[in-house]
Amino acid sequence: MEVIANGNTAEICEYGNNLICKLFYNRYPNLYVAHEFNNAKEIWSLGIKSPKPHEIISINGRSGIIYDKIIGEKLLDKIYSSEQETWLNRFIKFQKELFEFHDENLLDYKEFLRLFASGSEELLLKIDELDSGNSVIHGDFHPSNLMVDRTGTLILIDMMNVCKGSPAYDVARTCFLLRKDKDLQKKYLEQSGYKIAEIKSYLEVISLVREKELEAGNQRYTTRQGDDLE
Repeated sequence: MEVIANGNTAEICEYGNNLICKLFYNRYPNLYVAHEFNNAKEIWSLGIKSPKPHEIISINGRSGIIYDKIIGEKLLDKIYSSEQETWLNRFIKFQKELFEFHDENLLDYKEFLRLFASGSEELLLKIDELDSGNSVIHGDFHPSNLMVDRTGTLILIDMMNVCKGSPAYDVARTCFLLRKDKDLQKKYLEQSGYKIAEIKSYLEVISLVREKELEAGNQRYTTRQGDDLE
């Protein structure tokens, strides 16, 4: 299969007509593959614009998920163009519309955070103190995780961190992911309608959990030489 892209956990390969295979690296746990597949099925079944997941396969000992192929480009490229304001507005609008969906089959975001907080009573307490909620949240909502197809439609990808919970957590997570571009981060937060004080407790937890998340990522699968796990 021809590799057309690669990421931290998998390679994206051509797979027949109008399909791709997200082929995970060696030793990536089947449990996580199944988790992403189930999340993707839930998101697609809700009618949220996303690639349809078809099945889990195994190729030479590596697990993969077959998805519909999205022909287009990453929103990240659009964000860094002369039309940044337009695409940033659409990015934020998509996220707000996502919060309007609810799905009881999704993992609660606090439970997801607790997976990376074992052994730290202080961190577990901070997680417990966060607001609850039942909105669909992506958990990794970043311009690189949305595609713009040939019709200009935004398509959500990468469902590993999808949960149900507080929209403020998802906004904080996006704010954290945009931290390397302070100008874009500031514009995003202002247009999302949140003040930094409103998401401060979430950012603190996200920062602490991120350290453990990366540690766990180093331990649970083998990447290609030189892959950046962040």
